[in-house]
Amino acid sequence: MNAGTKRLSILALVVAAFVGGIAFVTSASSWGDAPSLLRSADAQEVSDDALATATELGQAFSSVAERVNPAVVQIQATNLIEPTRQQLPNELLEMLPPDFDMDQLRQGPQTRDGLGSGAFIREDGYIVTNNHVIENADELRVKLFDGRVLDAEVVGADPFSDLAVLRVDGDGFPSLPFGDSRNVRVGQWVLAVGSPLSTNLSNTVTSGIISSLGRFSGPSSSIQNYIQTDAAVNPGNSGGPLVNLRGEIIGINSAIATRTGTFNGISFAIPVDIVANTVEQLVETGDVERGYLGISFGPTSPALQRAQGAPPGAALINEIRDDADGRQPAADAGLRRDDLITAVDGTQLREFNQLISLISNKRPGDEIVMTYVRDGEEREAIVTLGRRPSEEQLAAERGAMPPSSGEPSELAEPARLETLGLTLQNVSPQIAERYRLGDDTQGVIVTDVERRSEAFREADIAPGSLILEVDRKPVASVEDFEEALADVEEGETFLLRIQRGPSSFLTALTKAS
Repeated sequence: MNAGTKRLSILALVVAAFVGGIAFVTSASSWGDAPSLLRSADAQEVSDDALATATELGQAFSSVAERVNPAVVQIQATNLIEPTRQQLPNELLEMLPPDFDMDQLRQGPQTRDGLGSGAFIREDGYIVTNNHVIENADELRVKLFDGRVLDAEVVGADPFSDLAVLRVDGDGFPSLPFGDSRNVRVGQWVLAVGSPLSTNLSNTVTSGIISSLGRFSGPSSSIQNYIQTDAAVNPGNSGGPLVNLRGEIIGINSAIATRTGTFNGISFAIPVDIVANTVEQLVETGDVERGYLGISFGPTSPALQRAQGAPPGAALINEIRDDADGRQPAADAGLRRDDLITAVDGTQLREFNQLISLISNKRPGDEIVMTYVRDGEEREAIVTLGRRPSEEQLAAERGAMPPSSGEPSELAEPARLETLGLTLQNVSPQIAERYRLGDDTQGVIVTDVERRSEAFREADIAPGSLILEVDRKPVASVEDFEEALADVEEGETFLLRIQRGPSSFLTALTKAS
């Protein structure tokens, strides 16, 4: 090797070492201080651990499925459809006499079949499912995991919670225990079992995690407290169990949020504490009694929360009401209209509708500790719950329009209050007709709201809102409103009582300079 060649070889080695050094430093800066060979070994070790963990999880799923599946049933509900004149073509109806016997047109039984799921909760044949699965069914049949098909009878049904209990004859059925709702956490693995979409898909097992708890805008206006999961649930899964990895029921699958009619990744289950309480009563008596606070309530506007120092989830008492026995549990404990409820038995309200499930899952006579805010001061009251009225009684109460006081004056033109972003007008017959108010409605109507104003953004005031009070003073005209407003200092917050629909609520505004 000549000198020139030797120098080139040495230079090449230096360059290679330099480049290798740069690569090593880059790797070290990215992967840490360990040599690359060691990192590769570590990566393989982590991969093996991950594989072992995944295998163990799969085995856990299989074990749970083997434990749960024998206790899960398919529910086949049949409705017998009577022929009616409305089901016939108009051409045929015109040819029939008014007293025509519709039975003469029957050409065999007409039925509508429904599909759902359920689970044995006792060895002696008791099954939990959804009320909407069995509602109005004329015949109920239950298909078991072993292929047997048995007739079922309704023990009790509760539309409020959308739960029902069935029973089949026999004993020794495999059953599932209830889990503890206090141990249910977001992120934990769950399995859903049921019969999605078809009778041929019974005992389908899907997995997912709990996506959220306390979903208060779920499928029902009653419970307002759902478990949200991404385990695949489709029509036919309703009434089937949602179980943890111990094989315990932690919820009953009830509905899905979807834009297609099938699974879109969002499913709702009724929590086990509500299921257990409801099922126990249905088995015992066939009916469910619920605690009742004796109020109507609604959300608090951000402006009112700020004015009263209340948290965002507070529930505003709009009216005091009687329970089924004529008592007023809330009033008897010292609560009154415009109090802001913030907690029940130490459980803070994250959303005002949470109050429904916290109270309705208790029984008449139970005592609760109610935390509330009045005039900016936090207080507590011990309430002995009454008995919840029937849905018919509650509907009648909701339909009642609370009266207003005072005599309205005439106002030909609307009054625009720029500092509040409101346009107001007295209630005239024309205004009452436009906003579908009663003929004897009195007060000040809001006909326009500035979109950038506090009234619109934070006080929940909208066109059609009827103002009844300003700082607790009744107002029957725009003149009354302006007089009451004149007593409020610039920069101070004042209260407004607003009526929309059959009930009224409190909100707040700040008088700008």
